Amino acid sequence: MRSDTVIDTRGGTGAAWLAPMQQSLGADIAGPVAATLRRLGTVLPAQAAAAAGLLGDVLAPLGRSVWPEVAGSFSSLTNTGMPVEFSWSSREPVVRWAAEVAAPEVADRERLLLAAQALDWQGDLGPWLDLQREGAMSFGAWAAARHGEGTATKLYVDLPDGRLPAAWRDKHVLFRSNLMTWRLSGVNCDGSVEFYARAQELDWRALQGMAVAVLGDSAAMMAMLARVVPGSELPRPSGISLAFSADGSPRALSWFVVAKAMFRDDAEVTAKLRSLADGAPAQLYEALAAGPEDGRWRHGMIGVVADIAGRSWVQCGLRPT
Repeated sequence: MRSDTVIDTRGGTGAAWLAPMQQSLGADIAGPVAATLRRLGTVLPAQAAAAAGLLGDVLAPLGRSVWPEVAGSFSSLTNTGMPVEFSWSSREPVVRWAAEVAAPEVADRERLLLAAQALDWQGDLGPWLDLQREGAMSFGAWAAARHGEGTATKLYVDLPDGRLPAAWRDKHVLFRSNLMTWRLSGVNCDGSVEFYARAQELDWRALQGMAVAVLGDSAAMMAMLARVVPGSELPRPSGISLAFSADGSPRALSWFVVAKAMFRDDAEVTAKLRSLADGAPAQLYEALAAGPEDGRWRHGMIGVVADIAGRSWVQCGLRPT
């Protein structure tokens, strides 16, 4: 967070910590993002202020785009092209976001280094830069952060042509499965990594087998999945992610799908998520979802996560409004 940021712990409509972001970005980006952060500030004031400081720095290059008319609508992060997405988890009350790091005219192959610079990244980028030297990419890289008791940053890295880094290809049998196409990875400074894949034909039985293969037990994953999925079949296509510690030990498995593949509208998603959360996470969700409707989907990917300790939770991405 910038040293000149003033933290207004009231999180009110005049929160001073939002001023730099609003001054450096066009209204089509700054308006929805600032409004979302104000609402989050009523629940987690210090975390929302920290998010505003770092997110403002990350997004600043978009305010200098030579194509200002498309800077707020070019990203694959959200359904409208908004270059920021917030995310929510029933597990814990934290402020999470992911964002573009460069203007739309910047080549995808340049974005990983720019994301690392924006986050003052201290991890090893070598394997990921090598991987991106060749092949077709979808987005290049995104910057992300989680603001709880402290701030933890993450790089989302595009995997060209579905390739994995050489050091990871033999880490788990699921990396060789024909069911999945690997799309991106979430890389943490401590060396832990999460890999995300698109699955064309994933069903309940296959997912249960994956949970056993990754976690040793499927009970937590399948129980939460039954609470989230409204029908008797999984929507197709869907996706999974595998999270590993730096030494390659499995930590968690997630299943996810775009919300509109399972639910009628945003209101139905809201009703479902309200039924699955309480306490501070529930308050945080209400703040995220309370923005004005604009006639387009606000919920993005919704998913179920289970970890090696036998815990499970639901999570969802939301476009700022």
